[in-house]
Amino acid sequence: MIPKIGITTQIINEAKWYKCLNSLGYQTVEINRLSSKLFLDMYFLEKVKRYTRGYDLSIHSGTRGVFHPNATFTNADLAVLTAELDMCSILGVEQFVFHLNCEMLTVENKKRLKDVINYAADLNIMMMYESDSNFTAHDTYDVLESFNDLGYVLDIGHLNNSSGKRLLGCDMDDFIRNVKSRVVYIHASNNCGTRDDHFGLNNGTLDWEHILDSLDLSKVNKIIIEVRNIAMVKNSFGDLESYIMSRFMLNSPLKMVSGFLHGGV
Repeated sequence: MIPKIGITTQIINEAKWYKCLNSLGYQTVEINRLSSKLFLDMYFLEKVKRYTRGYDLSIHSGTRGVFHPNATFTNADLAVLTAELDMCSILGVEQFVFHLNCEMLTVENKKRLKDVINYAADLNIMMMYESDSNFTAHDTYDVLESFNDLGYVLDIGHLNNSSGKRLLGCDMDDFIRNVKSRVVYIHASNNCGTRDDHFGLNNGTLDWEHILDSLDLSKVNKIIIEVRNIAMVKNSFGDLESYIMSRFMLNSPLKMVSGFLHGGV
């Protein structure tokens, strides 16, 4: 499998973001519910579906954590996750990204999360965990070891940020070695290792090509460019396209490879 390169709706500063997709020219799109309106409303979802038909979609959860000291908040976020999975089913979305809090999960919370993961499996939706912008390797390992059927979203900007702040707890190369078999999806951006800036790939301290070299990209479904604006998207897309072509398709026609990377083949 060759990973498709796509964009996030975070770069669209319009309430009716779904009407802007056609003008951007990218077929692989991650809908980010934190920044883009996607209401729990059947009429609204059917309207969005008319504009997103034919796109290769994924959804990023609108929850920020899930498990909280306040039990009411936890119950609400678990219900939101379940409703978002129903959204995925309605819109024909097969990949769903979510975050967890930056702390170890209790045994009880793992049981509750397992129920949601099982619900996703019943809907044939790949549920994928993404570490937060400040994370430790230990917490990520615990989640992945606790849920063998959970995919991992490697956010390379979060990785650089956590390493730069000395939070990761190990070398980046060691972390990649330990999670590479679970990485099925990537968020791509760069920063200077002090905050999650969401800069373009060649504007920061992370050697992103080295990170990608260390991964088994044949297992990666998508690389979503998660940067600040469309100008950064275009530059980063070109860099990723050149990288993927050199790694996978040296002898294939440019037009065919480019169409696939956009999700058009």
